[in-house]
Amino acid sequence: MPVLRFRVERLYELLNMEPRMLSELLFRLKCESEEREGYLEVEVNADRPDMFMGEGLARAVKGLLGVNSGWAKPRVVDSGFKLLVEDVPTRPYIVAAVVYNVNIDSEYYLEELIQFQEKLHEGLGRRRRKAAIGLHDADKIPGRMLRYAMAPLDVVFKPLGYTKPVTAKELLESDAKGLEYGWISRLGDRHPFIFSDNEIITMPPVINSDITRLEVGTRNIFIDVTSTDLQVAEAILNIIVSNLAERPGAYVGLVEVKAPWGGFYPRLQPRVIRVKPSDINGVLGSKLTVSDIKSLLERMRYNVNVDNDVIEVEIPPYRVDVTSVVDLAEDVAIAVGYEELNPTLWQPRTRGEYHGLTRLSRSIRMILVGLGFTEVMKLSLTSPQLLEALGLRGEVVEVLNPVQLEYSVLRPSIVVTLLDLLTGNKHSPKPIKVFEIGPVVARVEGGIVEDERVGLAIMDDEVSYEDIQAPVYYMLRVLGVNFTARPARTPYTMEGRTAELVAGGVRLGVLGEVKPEVLEKLELEYPVAVAEISLGRLLEALKEY
Repeated sequence: MPVLRFRVERLYELLNMEPRMLSELLFRLKCESEEREGYLEVEVNADRPDMFMGEGLARAVKGLLGVNSGWAKPRVVDSGFKLLVEDVPTRPYIVAAVVYNVNIDSEYYLEELIQFQEKLHEGLGRRRRKAAIGLHDADKIPGRMLRYAMAPLDVVFKPLGYTKPVTAKELLESDAKGLEYGWISRLGDRHPFIFSDNEIITMPPVINSDITRLEVGTRNIFIDVTSTDLQVAEAILNIIVSNLAERPGAYVGLVEVKAPWGGFYPRLQPRVIRVKPSDINGVLGSKLTVSDIKSLLERMRYNVNVDNDVIEVEIPPYRVDVTSVVDLAEDVAIAVGYEELNPTLWQPRTRGEYHGLTRLSRSIRMILVGLGFTEVMKLSLTSPQLLEALGLRGEVVEVLNPVQLEYSVLRPSIVVTLLDLLTGNKHSPKPIKVFEIGPVVARVEGGIVEDERVGLAIMDDEVSYEDIQAPVYYMLRVLGVNFTARPARTPYTMEGRTAELVAGGVRLGVLGEVKPEVLEKLELEYPVAVAEISLGRLLEALKEY
């Protein structure tokens, strides 16, 4: 969870209470806090980004105390700013707003504002990959007509904190922020920028221009949010505007975003959830009345209307974490105080039991361990080169954005990862007898099939079909399976030394000796025999499980 630092005297100015009393109230709001060196360090739940700033924190605490209730939309005027959006493939969406009379009156407030921006970047913005925020002194923006567009990297501007202008390319190749964030929205030798009268005011998501720098004395703030997701951009803008508008005398200026999906921002429209007392009481195990629930929700800063037995709750635009009745029930519990709910122990009417697949897996483990096999656990992701060596490339389901190329496909067979394990242990003492129980995912006739399987492998100086046949047959007979064996083929086992096992006309699995050419590709110098059984099909054959 994000940890935020708030200057104690600023919180005292906002709330007029001692840190100790404030810490107790914050604990009720799911926050832990500690005073240290003139700051109150508050660990705020990641689902409450509206509390990442002192004004948002104070708003929630005042509601809990009953000092204020409900939510009021701030005063809105036309700012006169217009934002023309051109084609930006890497970061297509942008929204903007102005908040007037914010009045950055101290270094502490400026420090907190920057902290607020960065915590939103890390959370909702996914370290600026999904969304990035620009905060500007609105009075320093050259003109009221802005343009969001791609431009070549040879454009020149003066980045925030720089003493002289540089090209965008120089910034991306030498600046710490350029190196960290420059790849996110770059497209070849082009990058998105926001222009005002042909002046660059920001290079999202990397850095702002120095000409719109915020400083002590800034009164009006222009906010831009660029993103790959319009809904996320709108949510972040609503949170920032709502918190800045809590400043005394502050009001909001609309910005006209000229785009196919655009319009005037911010929209600050509350959402509505309708509940009944039974919905809330059913979650909390309480006996609260309509009047009780209305009062408690208003203390949590919701607007509430009651129509007979239906409670209509307006969700403030900054509460992006509230999506269902359960979220409202949680806020009711916070307002009441968990210690006041006196919950009773729920008596279940049914009795849980292990799934048949779980019981079957446990039985197989006991049998194979008793036969001298060692259980291993490998990742379901594996290497495409390994599947190529086994001739299984056509069955592959690939991961769209793999972290590593070595783990970019889902295994279609347990044998794949067992052979990979043997490759890494080829110099270990022989024999090596291993098994694994786990999922496989394969592409079959245009569809995707997921299955739970058990795989076995034996590697020794001398290994034959009979060495893998004996433990597999024993396991199936102990389980009570009536099966038959018949010749089969796989891309990785020897013809004439491979069989498939069938029960009731259903194919359970295969066993056989691995082809010498496959062993050679894997650089295995010893013979290997393998087997693989579908637990799902095996369970169908075992009526008692």
